[in-house]
Amino acid sequence: MRLSDCQLHRLLTCATDAAIEAGRLIATVDRQTLQVKDKVAGDTLSSQVVTQVDVDSQALIVSKLASSLDEYGIVILAEEGADEVSASRHSRHDADYFWSIDPLDGTLPFIEGTAGFAVSIALVRQDGSPVLGVVMNPATGDYYQALLGNTVTLLHKNGMHWQPIGEKGATSVFDLFIDRSFLNEQRFNDFLDKLESTVRDDGFSEVRVHHTSGAVMNAIKVMETPNAAYLKLPKKRKGGGSLWDFSATAAIAEAARQVWDNDVWVSDCHGAPLDLNRPDSHFMNHKGVVYLHHRGSDGAPSDLYERVIQLCRLIHA
Repeated sequence: MRLSDCQLHRLLTCATDAAIEAGRLIATVDRQTLQVKDKVAGDTLSSQVVTQVDVDSQALIVSKLASSLDEYGIVILAEEGADEVSASRHSRHDADYFWSIDPLDGTLPFIEGTAGFAVSIALVRQDGSPVLGVVMNPATGDYYQALLGNTVTLLHKNGMHWQPIGEKGATSVFDLFIDRSFLNEQRFNDFLDKLESTVRDDGFSEVRVHHTSGAVMNAIKVMETPNAAYLKLPKKRKGGGSLWDFSATAAIAEAARQVWDNDVWVSDCHGAPLDLNRPDSHFMNHKGVVYLHHRGSDGAPSDLYERVIQLCRLIHA
């Protein structure tokens, strides 16, 4: 079954309402009173902590999406309760579409009392391609929507058509958004040196590193910033983010690529589409993740994305 654009619009409205309500719930929480629990997940601290807020947010979202499950034959993949051991047997592999839900991405900045957390909801086809995505930033109240329909592409921020901010060539700084765990990897300094050398060819004098947000807001910040990238290199150990961390922002980035005239990219570190219905795992460590936003100062298309992909391959080899 292939959903029509009319059906996708209805589902986008449903997901948006769920994300906004969950975001408002999260925004009311007194973070000084949080109780943090452990969970079995990846190899980084951010993948191993959970709060009651994560659980409550997910329950709210699932209740809001419940009517779509029987009506359209959609199943749910959600972070809290996802079992990595049985990932290959999840019902998403047999459904035409599944909801990919992160009820509170960026749990570490949330429990630390800083910004950089978000609610993320996406609808993904069985082939792993996202068809709609919604992100809600509880710290600011901003929400982002994308729809990749059969005949229409929609990209909105706060319910209005989203246009990029700033001139592509107006700054000498290139912004790199990363997860804080990357700072502790042996290959980080080598990667940063090579990235600085790469972007100098485009007239940038330095790379400014940001490492305080979760995966969802890192990807959103790339699209909010005229010259920026967010990436996670492949690694052998499980981790590197999960399917629900990237499904909604992959839809938003692809919509931005189409609407903003090809100056946004989203892919794995080999230049292929993100593997958002990986058959054997919930994690993205096998191929990594790249988001990039850039256009040359003269308005011409840039080859920086291709050079960053080459750099990822070099560092990963």
